[in-house]
Amino acid sequence: MATPKGTSAQSFLLESGDGVHLYSNSRSVTLRVRHEVPAEVDVAATSFKAAIVLTPADALAIAGELLTAMAAQLKAEG
Repeated sequence: MATPKGTSAQSFLLESGDGVHLYSNSRSVTLRVRHEVPAEVDVAATSFKAAIVLTPADALAIAGELLTAMAAQLKAEG
């Protein structure tokens, strides 16, 4: 996906090799998740790309949940 006009882009390559891409402007955030499994690794595995448009309130709610979940994991480790 090309960066839509008027948005900023940020990409994150995860340890698993999957990708998370954020495209944002002052009105919305588009979250795109990409998971690819090479056929030579597993011919039956599913690769996918999905994108959703989030309002600022949606993005903040998701960010809050991620922070809460990660804080609990860090607390359990420490």
